[in-house]
Amino acid sequence: MTDAIAPECTPRAMVERLTQPIILEQFLAGLTARSDPADRSAVLKRASLLRGLGRWAEALALYRALLDRDPADRLAQAAVAIFDGAPVHPHADGPTPFVQIQNALPPAQQERLWHTLRAETARLVPATVGTGYAAPREDPTIRIARRLHRSGEVTAWFLPWLEEVIVREAVLPRLGLAPFAVGTRELQVTGHGDGGYFQIHRDTASNPAAPAWGRYLTFIYYFHQVPRLFTGGDLLLFAPPCAGQFDFTRIDPLHNSLIFFQSHHFHTVTRVQCPSDDLLQGRWTVNGWLHRAETP
Repeated sequence: MTDAIAPECTPRAMVERLTQPIILEQFLAGLTARSDPADRSAVLKRASLLRGLGRWAEALALYRALLDRDPADRLAQAAVAIFDGAPVHPHADGPTPFVQIQNALPPAQQERLWHTLRAETARLVPATVGTGYAAPREDPTIRIARRLHRSGEVTAWFLPWLEEVIVREAVLPRLGLAPFAVGTRELQVTGHGDGGYFQIHRDTASNPAAPAWGRYLTFIYYFHQVPRLFTGGDLLLFAPPCAGQFDFTRIDPLHNSLIFFQSHHFHTVTRVQCPSDDLLQGRWTVNGWLHRAETP
């Protein structure tokens, strides 16, 4: 189960249109042609569009230029820290912080994961959504994906490894978070085949009685067959305070990469295109959440 809370103020068709790379490229070309390099606002808009296209290096160069011009520019400071993998100041301005770790799992553990997935393929079930106030349900207008019915074998070795990574890679300071006591741990193995997607949502619930209430840290480990046999399936991570603003970072689902971000941030999975009906050739993740333990 995951808890989807889509902002009602944001028409879904508009979100899908305004996040398409071809539309963003048109906006970027028009802005670049008429903008003044000395205009901070225009530079920030260009950097935002580049992030939305997944062109991180070009966006980072613009943020560095702003920082060279004004070392006290807090938004540029935060953006540079995120893309440099440095600690981020809590409640910093700028893009939503995330951590990406490439070449995350060694080959033996990757094969272990594939072995489990192949053995359990017949037991895949539809992924569900919830609102925090109702039982999880299958809803293809919000989400199309499949998941393992039982992921206990993966959970047994993946979560201890994950928590070691969080410490070793200084994930929490890179997200602007203080250390926290971990309560519930959730894990799913999820596949997106042709047509798979997930509408804009966040992983937390507004109902304290809902299972998703305590989710604090979201993790996504990407894996797929090599070479990649699908397109799409990008993670779009929206900037606060409102997911309705089209300021987001596009994250490519790179094989054997691991992503972390704080669970209350809005995000979406773009639609997958895959010529094969074999779901094993699609986009796969080990994804889940660490809950912050309740204080007495």
